[in-house]
Amino acid sequence: MEITLEQLLAARDARAAYIQTLQKRFPGACVAVFTLVTPGAVKRSPETIRLFDAGVRAIGRVIAKNELLPRVFEAHEKDTGDEAYLVVKTDPGFLKMELCKLEESAPYARLWDMDVVKPSGESISREEIGFAERGCFVCGKAGRGCYSRRLHAPQEVQTAYHRLLESLPE
Repeated sequence: MEITLEQLLAARDARAAYIQTLQKRFPGACVAVFTLVTPGAVKRSPETIRLFDAGVRAIGRVIAKNELLPRVFEAHEKDTGDEAYLVVKTDPGFLKMELCKLEESAPYARLWDMDVVKPSGESISREEIGFAERGCFVCGKAGRGCYSRRLHAPQEVQTAYHRLLESLPE
């Protein structure tokens, strides 16, 4: 199902509102939000569901390995792209570092977007904890610059995107 820009923006606003709700419900906890990087108008497909599920399982392994006690760990299926939320009382920098490691763990993990919001409401950047800005999945240069300036043709972006999806094991 193709979605519109208006639907995408409304989903982003709803995500921000839900983060605030979780922060009010669990004061002092940090909130991790997991979504996918999915170029184009189709945000949910069998391939993205597999990719998302792999990310949720990876986050579950981080929780278990570090003996974290989630207050919330839930996934939401949405036409605008699936979302997962983790609420846990831990050091936000530590959690962001663990999630950045996941984002760099495999070629397909470049399509995972894992954000951490501190109890104060501020997001933690990769650079704050010593990671480099993520590169463009087409050319490898700083990704935000390529995306915002539309330096790659849509077909070039789709080809690179599908190549990353194909690297996901069955």
